[in-house]
Amino acid sequence: MRGDKVEDKYLVFEKYIEQYSERLSRLCCNLCRNYADADDLFQDTWFKAMKNFDKYDKTRDFGKWLFAVCVNTYKNTRYKADNRRQINFDTTEEKDIFLSSLPDTAVSNEKYDELIEVIRELPDKYRMIIALRYFNDHSEKDVAQIMRIPVGTVKSRLSKARQLIRRKLLL
Repeated sequence: MRGDKVEDKYLVFEKYIEQYSERLSRLCCNLCRNYADADDLFQDTWFKAMKNFDKYDKTRDFGKWLFAVCVNTYKNTRYKADNRRQINFDTTEEKDIFLSSLPDTAVSNEKYDELIEVIRELPDKYRMIIALRYFNDHSEKDVAQIMRIPVGTVKSRLSKARQLIRRKLLL
């Protein structure tokens, strides 16, 4: 009987992997400044989610829980320290993969690249909010739940981030 429960757990988890892998990959790419670290964060997040799946409250949205695991893994690991340096791609293909994970925009490629570079240079607390809100399409309320901060803090950080971005783009 116990074996059936374990097997059911893996089947449920497998469905979550199919459903959330693309969005999680996008978040990892937006948090990390290189493809290798984004891939490591992606793997570490799924590992921690699987390891702690029994602690997941099934009455809550799995996606929000998973993204909270990802953000916390990012905050508590070497990715944060590694990513203080300038972004470097090993190949053009790696850069294209990263840029293709970002949403389409009406601005020119040159301006868009400049915008992405400015966002990459933001302090973590602003970059994480921008990544969750604009690149992963979460509402401000969802971002607050994922990051475990008040909605008002999300709004003020979004405002400050937009202000910093405008200031750097106008220089």
